[in-house]
Amino acid sequence: MALQKLTLTIRKGSAEDIPIRLESEAWSYASISAVAQSAPLRITASAVPPDGWRAAIMNVKAVGDFAAQSNPPKDSDLRSVAVVDPTTVEFNAINGAAFRAHTSGGQLAWRTPVDLNLYVGARMNVREKVGGPLVANWTTDTNELEIDVANRVLWLRLDDSATELLTAKNKVFDIELIRTGGNADRVCAHDSTLIVLDETTTE
Repeated sequence: MALQKLTLTIRKGSAEDIPIRLESEAWSYASISAVAQSAPLRITASAVPPDGWRAAIMNVKAVGDFAAQSNPPKDSDLRSVAVVDPTTVEFNAINGAAFRAHTSGGQLAWRTPVDLNLYVGARMNVREKVGGPLVANWTTDTNELEIDVANRVLWLRLDDSATELLTAKNKVFDIELIRTGGNADRVCAHDSTLIVLDETTTE
């Protein structure tokens, strides 16, 4: 299975604090009990993914084209959710006010988070293009990366001096998580995209 392709956006010359949510290859499924006719769309299910995670709606006729057409869902079927409570998520990008009433059935599906308990470090290599020279190497050892086990997030924390060194153009990156003993697991595609926006100028 292809690794998750990430897209991150930073601004040259600005401090950044970005949560990176790493998805494993395993899927989690939860039975849907209610689909609210609301904007944004709210769904109640037997379980929900972590806040900010990507999820897909499966086998729910009420949501029409927003339901995943493939099993398992394709990457394009996954949309970010906000956790409202332990059994409810909100799809902010979906206006469900005009949807048909939900009668029964359906599943909420998401890729299970990578188990960050298994790792003691991380590194992120940034290049101008795939196979190109290294532009930046950010690691947990040098504090640009932080493994947040409790929230199941890898943080990218950059000060303005780090982003100032980058040219304002798209780059590629990959991330490896380090196990005790030094073995590394690649956790995203090597052509993941880092969008570097130009500096904000003030007068």
